[in-house]
Amino acid sequence: MQIESESGKPPAKERPLSQQKRVISLGRAIGVGLACLPLLLLALSFARFAGGQRVLSGVSLAGVNLGGLTADAAKQRLDERARVLSREPLQLTLAGKSARVSASELGIELGVAESVSRAVSVGRQAGALPNALRYVRSLWSTEPLAAALRVDRPRFEAALVKLEPTLIDDPPFAGGVAIERGVPRAVPARAGRKIAVDAALQRCSDAVALGRTNAPVELSARTLTPVLAPGTLERAVVIAARALAGPVTLEAAGRRLEMTPTELGELLQSKLHGRELELELDAERLETWLSEKRPSLEAPARDAGYEVSAQDQPRVVPGEAGVKLVSADVAQALWRAAQAPEHHAELPLTREPAPARSTEQAEKLGIKQLVGSFTTRHPCCQPRVDNIHRIATLLDGLVVEPGQTVSVNAIVGPRTQKNGFVLAPSIEDGEMVDSVGGGVSQFATTFFNALFHAGYDIIERQPHTYWFPRYPMGHDATLGFPRPDIVFKNDSAAGILVKTSFTKTTITVKLYGDTGGRRVTSSVSERRDIVQPALELLPNREVPPDEEKVKEGGMIGWSVIASRSVVFADGTKKEEKRKVTYKPKARRVEVHPCKIPKGEPGATGERCPEPEPEPTEEPAASEAAPSSP
Repeated sequence: MQIESESGKPPAKERPLSQQKRVISLGRAIGVGLACLPLLLLALSFARFAGGQRVLSGVSLAGVNLGGLTADAAKQRLDERARVLSREPLQLTLAGKSARVSASELGIELGVAESVSRAVSVGRQAGALPNALRYVRSLWSTEPLAAALRVDRPRFEAALVKLEPTLIDDPPFAGGVAIERGVPRAVPARAGRKIAVDAALQRCSDAVALGRTNAPVELSARTLTPVLAPGTLERAVVIAARALAGPVTLEAAGRRLEMTPTELGELLQSKLHGRELELELDAERLETWLSEKRPSLEAPARDAGYEVSAQDQPRVVPGEAGVKLVSADVAQALWRAAQAPEHHAELPLTREPAPARSTEQAEKLGIKQLVGSFTTRHPCCQPRVDNIHRIATLLDGLVVEPGQTVSVNAIVGPRTQKNGFVLAPSIEDGEMVDSVGGGVSQFATTFFNALFHAGYDIIERQPHTYWFPRYPMGHDATLGFPRPDIVFKNDSAAGILVKTSFTKTTITVKLYGDTGGRRVTSSVSERRDIVQPALELLPNREVPPDEEKVKEGGMIGWSVIASRSVVFADGTKKEEKRKVTYKPKARRVEVHPCKIPKGEPGATGERCPEPEPEPTEEPAASEAAPSSP
């Protein structure tokens, strides 16, 4: 009898054998596929890594983790690390002594580009299988790499020489000459220790390349025994005795430099060159000794200049190069003189720097004659006079090149007490106030008029707010800092020499040059646009109501047209006109507050007292009637 399952199908054990085999095979295939899926994903991940430019996971360089970064990102991170490492001090130790020095001072720095290339190449240079195994291992392990370095060996060795006195107590001595009371004696050579340079370089480089700058770097030393050539020490003593036999003198161009035997003995030092011992002057100590002598022996360059005769005729004063002592040249000359029988040699003078303006350049400027002059007067002995003299002194001798534009404020600078100016009255916002530099407008007017009548191109100039009788109407100028300013251009083919002079009551500006024969005429119109001064009432209770006290008389305001005509040598003409306006100055009167109208400054609203009536005369009394008898 046949037994059926609940589904109506035969039980599995009753299925055909081929069908049972197919089911088993499919199950096995799915199981194998599931087991291989991680390997497949890993293979895909490795393939993507191999085809890209990212750093292998776990890779670090100079103590910085670069794993998984692109080449650009790795370079940026390593750049930051390089900056830190250059400043981070290494602790160098030797036999219990230590010193700290930065990688930069040792001449060691990271090669960032080379290091990034090294990091990116990890896991890509070997064959496919080794690269794959290295990739798999990187997923759970770290791989520190040494960074590429750039090393300046001479700088490294020089740094070690500076550190040796700190790290070594018993350096080798090559022998030398000691000076005792002016008498030289031989000091024999002795063995000693020196830092082993190659080993030090390797250990310091390893510390920087692996980023292990926090850990001490242990150095080693080697024993060195100097070996002198036979007789070299004795010859050095003879040479030293000859040098110390008397004072050494250097002379040239009226300059004299002398060194006593005691001073020379303090500068002598021994140096080993190969196996020969040689004497020389210690450069550092010579520089200290020479610094006290320089002021009397050296001189700055002197530019070619000008002087003017009493007849207003300018002439060029030749320029001169500076005089300088070069320490190395002086050391050679001193030692050469010390070995000469007469102990005398030429003082080496270096002619530098060259003057900013040579004699030839000054002559080419063609400053030949007086082309402009102006003088203004002022009361004597006021503080403003000090400021007038100061600004005149600062501009005296100014030379303006052809085509050059000049700002007076740019040359003189701010008017400060440090710059030599004092407090004096000046106009600010139409009011007279005390300020440092007050009064310089007197010079401004004088300078402007010299330029104006010489026919030069005046680019910027501002007249005064009010007219002052001591200045030419329409042709005055004022100065402030940074504005107002006087700016002009030398529009001639020759230079301009500015010369200033002053007395207690005058200031004069003279200009020398060559304007090519240009002719200048000027004029000022009659006053126009007259403006009456305002009346300003000032409250003062001490003034009786029926009186007034004039404090300032006031002044009208007006305008003029200032004109200039410049005729050049070729006949061309330049016409200039400018309207100059002077403000009216208020008439200021002190009155009793009751006289000030309501709404005006100082008004109190009080009524002025009524004047008391004047007493009237009584009529004359009539004569008395005679009494009755």
